[in-house]
Amino acid sequence: MIRDALPRLVQGHHLDADDAEKLFDAVMTGDADPIQLGAMLALIQARGATTDELAAGARAMRKHLIPVTTPVGLRIVDTCGTGGTGSRFFNVSTSAAIVTAAAGRPKGIAVAKHGNRAVTSASGSSDVLQELGVNLPMPPTHLPKALDEAGICFCFAPAHHPGMKHAGPVRAALGIRTIFNLLGPLTNPAGAQHQLLGVGDAATQQLIAETLLKLDTQHAWVVTTELPDGTRLGELTPFAPVSVAIVRNNTITHDTIDPAALGLAADTTSAVTVENPQQSAALIQSVLAGDKGAPRNTVLLNAAAALVIAEAADTLDNAITLATQAIDSGAARHTLAKLAELSKPADG
Repeated sequence: MIRDALPRLVQGHHLDADDAEKLFDAVMTGDADPIQLGAMLALIQARGATTDELAAGARAMRKHLIPVTTPVGLRIVDTCGTGGTGSRFFNVSTSAAIVTAAAGRPKGIAVAKHGNRAVTSASGSSDVLQELGVNLPMPPTHLPKALDEAGICFCFAPAHHPGMKHAGPVRAALGIRTIFNLLGPLTNPAGAQHQLLGVGDAATQQLIAETLLKLDTQHAWVVTTELPDGTRLGELTPFAPVSVAIVRNNTITHDTIDPAALGLAADTTSAVTVENPQQSAALIQSVLAGDKGAPRNTVLLNAAAALVIAEAADTLDNAITLATQAIDSGAARHTLAKLAELSKPADG
């Protein structure tokens, strides 16, 4: 099947949605020849994936994943980005997920945090959660209880996407980013229709926003930030204005968020830079303990964005107030402790 598509890809043609979905179905079921798959991934990467190809890949992966059943009445939000920026920042999206859960659960909102181990960053989401006392992976059958009682669960990507084992060796052998690096945030196992999604550049921002439209996402922000030194990051930061593509009501709009206007500006990135998951975990614990500074401001910005996306607040100012209360009241620390408790094996 992939072999038939290769001549078109070599000539620079795009795959239509139906053909692309069939190809990705073949990958997920192990029916794709590894050499042909490697050629397909390299050719798509060389000319850039299209929204049809991304949406088709996401649909195929969603069909073959192990889902998380969402408790009735909960609105699910995710804070997963595409990665690949080589950031040495602490785990911002994971920290924001904890604070969002603490502030959002009383309002019927829960966070299904999709993530993996570190690849290009200093600390992956699963790495830091384990440092914070969360046992991973939690069995998928235990995650609905975590959503309900803690307001948050962690969807460890390898545990939910068994079909990816067929692509894993090919991706490793290629040694380059592929379309699969963009598909992770589009395949949340809990079916999150509200997303804060970080990307590394403006072109990817538009590509992902247009793909989210094709996937009927209810409300998402696709964010990217360029720091004064030219570094690109896939999250909101207090160090520079943030570019946002807002996907909502079947349209895409664009905005810029100025952290200074929100009272959350910071000057130096050194306070948020870590070398390993242990340092990231320590920084998260300090934020949850109420310590002031750039790390707290970073978490507040991202948690506030997630709360607006999940419709827990109508403005960023109001959402920042909710996130601040969640930290300063101890609710966020309790949320993390509850998640860690629920992650323990049943036999103790």
